[in-house]
Amino acid sequence: MKEQIVMDILREMTAILTQEQLMRLKEVVRVQLCGYDIRKKETALMRTDQNWLNYLQMYLDGFRQNGKSTGTIEQYNLHLSRMLSYVAKNVQDIEDDDLISYMYKYRALRKVSNRYLNNMRLVFNCFFRWLQRRKVILRNPVDGLEPIKYRQVVKKPLSPEELEKVRCACERERDLAIVEFLYSSAVRVSELCQLNREDVSWQADDVLVLGKGNKEREVYLNARAHLHLRQYLESRNDNDPALFVSAKAPHQRLTRAGIRNILSRIGAIAGVENVHPHRFRRTSATDLLRMGMPIEQVQELLGHVKIETTRLYCTVTKEQVRASHRRYMSA
Repeated sequence: MKEQIVMDILREMTAILTQEQLMRLKEVVRVQLCGYDIRKKETALMRTDQNWLNYLQMYLDGFRQNGKSTGTIEQYNLHLSRMLSYVAKNVQDIEDDDLISYMYKYRALRKVSNRYLNNMRLVFNCFFRWLQRRKVILRNPVDGLEPIKYRQVVKKPLSPEELEKVRCACERERDLAIVEFLYSSAVRVSELCQLNREDVSWQADDVLVLGKGNKEREVYLNARAHLHLRQYLESRNDNDPALFVSAKAPHQRLTRAGIRNILSRIGAIAGVENVHPHRFRRTSATDLLRMGMPIEQVQELLGHVKIETTRLYCTVTKEQVRASHRRYMSA
């Protein structure tokens, strides 16, 4: 309804305003109408109860049944519950202008990036597509939202020098074992926190990891990771089954926040910026490709379903391109 009003106004002003002025007018009118609920007069009885909570719970229950990670479920629940609470309508009555209004105000209040907003839009799209497939709604309101453009920032892996600085900055055997394990195995921090001592096969130098979607895969220990992990475990005097635990009693399993704090502290000591678990994963993937490992095998190691995701993790340096150019153009 609101969109129809906007289009009617623009049509009336087409002969008077330039294209640029029309686009500006469209933006202003849409923003001004965001706070209003406009409906055609009709005599039929209308439901006014807000039914979104039941649908949200059903949607998230499907995530749980399909083995989605706790982090993914929490993220979807947070984005959707905030938006649905703000809009305060039945899901059948939500329009694209409601979503535009919410995202406009969210960005103004939270100062989030365009990339964050676009990820939010994708979350909304998944939810409303699910409602559409179940024939709860006829039209997906996200269809009226253009993808939000954002600048692709190339995330750099650790250089060999930076990695060595991080190693030298480790003050505990546990911390060095974490660094070497992350680099050798390329596991996600959530996967690392779930690991137990019994998951390590010392003879084969492999570790059984439970990844996204409850899918198991094997990752591997190089000589450094094997040595420092074994030394760390032999130095422990607790009975906790967790592979990595806190340094102080009662020596509980390390959490994702705990791992991040440890690495952040090591990075500060080493003088290396942005030392976090995911950067080791990217570094490992990049180094393996640089040394000639086929990308399909890197994909398997990382636990990616799509090879396109693996490509995003792997950085090709200008030096590599230059060396390849010289090699192949030398003839």
